[in-house]
Amino acid sequence: MGIKALRRKIASIVDRVDGQMGVAILDVLSGDEIGVSEEILYPMASVCKTPILVEAYRQVDRCKLALEDRVEVTRSSRVAGSGLLNYCSEGLNPTVSDLVLLMIVVSDNAATDLVLQRVGGPAKVTATMRKLGLNGITLDRTIKALIKAVHAKIDPAAAKLDYFKFQERLEGDHALAERFRDPERVFTAVHEATEGLDIATPRDIARLYGQIQRAECASAESCAAILKTLERQQLRGRLPRNLPAHTRCCHKTGTLGDGNVCNDTGLIYVGERPIAVAVLSKDVKQEAQETNSAIARIGRTVYDHFAG
Repeated sequence: MGIKALRRKIASIVDRVDGQMGVAILDVLSGDEIGVSEEILYPMASVCKTPILVEAYRQVDRCKLALEDRVEVTRSSRVAGSGLLNYCSEGLNPTVSDLVLLMIVVSDNAATDLVLQRVGGPAKVTATMRKLGLNGITLDRTIKALIKAVHAKIDPAAAKLDYFKFQERLEGDHALAERFRDPERVFTAVHEATEGLDIATPRDIARLYGQIQRAECASAESCAAILKTLERQQLRGRLPRNLPAHTRCCHKTGTLGDGNVCNDTGLIYVGERPIAVAVLSKDVKQEAQETNSAIARIGRTVYDHFAG
């Protein structure tokens, strides 16, 4: 089956998604690329943690960041959404290496912002993407700022609360909780809060993974560490879900709202052959499990094509 036939199969999966979805596929060894809506910009959501990971290791290479340095977790460190640090005691002092691991394997938002602060913020990450020739990847905000922007569209007053006060309000105010569970309200909030910000094309995200695999975006040692971190990903219900047992997959997911943004990106290894796959979406109205299944089908379709 030729590469054009693979594109047709991917397009048939994408066409059934109730929302906008783009897919880019890069055969890292040959350089062959195909895609479906692969040059459109989509919200990265937590997929932005891969560019942050790359920037962190680039700074390790230049001795501007030390993985063994410790960072204190404080009350202000907490960020709504995924992760474990929100439930840890204040005064915890994880290393930068710990934070990087949490940022990827459980998509910890608090850990991400602590790492992002250490590397110089969103503008630094974006500047590095430009240096790497990836003009289709832009990070504008911290994770906290992104989530607060979504919250502000749902309830402006709630968006001004810190993590702890917001959780208290959410548990004690039935009307507020209902607003944050209203699918239409959440859909509109995610759409408006992400329009034009923290965005990427599937093509450039796939190319970033290609650069990681080829050790072009950091040292060989750092790129190997990046791949090992991505391989330890615990959120495996999308791209790797339908792959044959023990298939190596180094990837990072991203989600916003009720699955209104539902992404997965990474490297699938067909034997020793690395294939970069980036699936990004926006304005998705179907149930998240349906989109998860669509992304899983894309992962298996890519695998089967290259397994031949």
